[in-house]
Amino acid sequence: MRCPKCQFDHELQTIECLKCGIIFSRYRPAVEGVAKDASIAVPLAMPVARIAVPLDEALAIEADLATAPADDRSAAVRELKYRIFALPVAWLVAWLIAGTGFRMAASMLAMVLHESGHAITAWLTGRWAVPLLWVTPHGQQRSWLIVIGLAGGIVFGGYVAWRAERWGWVAIAGAGLLLQLIVLSLHSEGALIVFFGEGGAMVLATILMASFYAPRESWLRRSWGLRWGLLVIGALSFVHVFLLWTGPWENLPFGEIEGVNMSDPSLLTEMYGWPVTQMVDRYVRLGKVCLVMLAGVYVWGLVSGYLDVRAKRRQS
Repeated sequence: MRCPKCQFDHELQTIECLKCGIIFSRYRPAVEGVAKDASIAVPLAMPVARIAVPLDEALAIEADLATAPADDRSAAVRELKYRIFALPVAWLVAWLIAGTGFRMAASMLAMVLHESGHAITAWLTGRWAVPLLWVTPHGQQRSWLIVIGLAGGIVFGGYVAWRAERWGWVAIAGAGLLLQLIVLSLHSEGALIVFFGEGGAMVLATILMASFYAPRESWLRRSWGLRWGLLVIGALSFVHVFLLWTGPWENLPFGEIEGVNMSDPSLLTEMYGWPVTQMVDRYVRLGKVCLVMLAGVYVWGLVSGYLDVRAKRRQS
């Protein structure tokens, strides 16, 4: 046996070196401790394979593992606070802006959703449409090519979501296909396209606000600025449109848009024969339905956020 310190060769198996006097059982852990100061050996699946990890990196990994439950818990608590206050505060700010000179900014945002509502409704009825500023040109006749193309796109999106096991998007695709079938079965598609300018603005604004409560793994949650931006845009747009239709009738935009066509209220009342009371009532009812749906999403967000906090506390 050779001494690991002085290299003296022993003929007999002893517990200490006959030359330098070290105790073999105590000397070996000291050598291993010096090696550990330089690196930490992490065993892999094969017992003979080892990876040398620098000590500072190993300590950082250990610290991350130690603080992960606490970080998850604090993130869950912070998310619950967001869900409690974000939507009410956004609504309050939008309501205040609606009564100031900044309401023009809200009207511009609402205009984008307004024209998008025209275009989406036209696509669902099988007509081409191009949303532009203040106007959305669209076809007058149904094109089955557009109908099949839109249905095919929805089905393909649902299939991709199914393959990825994103069941929420599968449900959205199914709802979109059902909505297309319902719209295609309705009559007076022209009036429907006109109505869902303002109506579509309220529906789309509701969807934007509801997107704030997207699941944790969603890209909306990972994109912090986009999440809050969509909430603000949705709140400003919805409040602007809803206050218009729940306010005095003299504020309704009857008349003709210069260089474009008659306004939507004028088209609905003069071209399609809707009484003013019926038109206003339909817009207000649609807005209230959107509010009920948004309230349901808000309550669901609070409950799910609270349950998430409880789960994180139990894990810690």
